Amino acid sequence: MPVPELVDGHLPMGRWVCTPDEVEAAFVAPDTGVRAAIWADWLTLKEALTNALGEVAACWMAGSFFSDKAVPGDIDCLWVVDTQVWATALNSGDPALAGFLLNCAGGGQVKAVYQLNVDSYVLEWMPTPGPTPPVGAQIYHLKRGYWDDLWIRVRNSDQRLDAIPRRGYLEVILDGYR
Repeated sequence: MPVPELVDGHLPMGRWVCTPDEVEAAFVAPDTGVRAAIWADWLTLKEALTNALGEVAACWMAGSFFSDKAVPGDIDCLWVVDTQVWATALNSGDPALAGFLLNCAGGGQVKAVYQLNVDSYVLEWMPTPGPTPPVGAQIYHLKRGYWDDLWIRVRNSDQRLDAIPRRGYLEVILDGYR
């Protein structure tokens, strides 16, 4: 499904599944300025993270980059990584790799350490069968719900309006869920 048209300056409500090429076509091309530079930063981080982990299932993306804001500041992204893949890489005994992964999981660290205009977080995806999460998977479900709830909001000084779902976000499929 292609990226939908903006509604009132934002993606319409929902999680919109797409590919990196579809994101680029909708939000980057034909721009050669700020949006293109931010997108290049995201591509750089995606490649580095994929090389470090071997696979990244998907990336949830939100923020001003996916709005009608003329000059967005960055891309907000949540890398969805299989928890076993994440744990294996994080516990590999390679301190440089562990440091890189922790920076990718820590919000502003990517900007501060690597000077990339990407707010980067990691959600460890824990595949679970059935509707009731087994013990140990409940934290995953809470975190997934947290991110979904956060990215459907639009900041507003009115606390009630700030809490109401008013926009959507993208789920960019990278290596896919396996």
